[in-house]
Amino acid sequence: MSIAEFQRAFADLIAAPERCLDLRAGADVLAEYALSAREQQRLQAMAREEGMSINCSLFRVNRLIPVYSVLPNSCRLLGGRLMAELDAFWAASRHATLQYRWEAWRFGLWLRERIAAGLLPGGPVEDMVRLELAIFDAQAAADADGRQRIVKLRYDPDALLDPAIAVEELAPSPTAIAVVIDATGKQLSVRRAA
Repeated sequence: MSIAEFQRAFADLIAAPERCLDLRAGADVLAEYALSAREQQRLQAMAREEGMSINCSLFRVNRLIPVYSVLPNSCRLLGGRLMAELDAFWAASRHATLQYRWEAWRFGLWLRERIAAGLLPGGPVEDMVRLELAIFDAQAAADADGRQRIVKLRYDPDALLDPAIAVEELAPSPTAIAVVIDATGKQLSVRRAA
């Protein structure tokens, strides 16, 4: 019995709403923790409280904010697949970080791995992830030299960034399109290379 085990179990319940639901239904989800009978009873009571659902929701929102802040267009292009991908990502990577760069990078790499494995269609989504991560890196760079990037895309960047164009309407370009990202000035510039 230790406070660390209790806290770990509590954090795991908050991070995985399905575990709370299982615990409410009587499943033995606390067996993997070294808890006293009293601690188990306390966690079972906590899982039944309405506030636990709020805790779970806040945890998910806090993990979503960095992803959506850095990858808004990637999220848009994923459409109805976004929540399934986030749920799978969160289930596979329990160790959240609220540092925007790392959480967004981790989700971007997750998407690219899923695309490479054929579990998720690539195309525009893959290009957009690459573009948005490069934009964020340029904006976050500490020195002026690191605030410029060149990214090669298979899809027209203007069409990728246009929310009026559905992902199904996007067609690849016959040749790669070089895009220059420049965050050295007051306003970000994203343009085709000359």
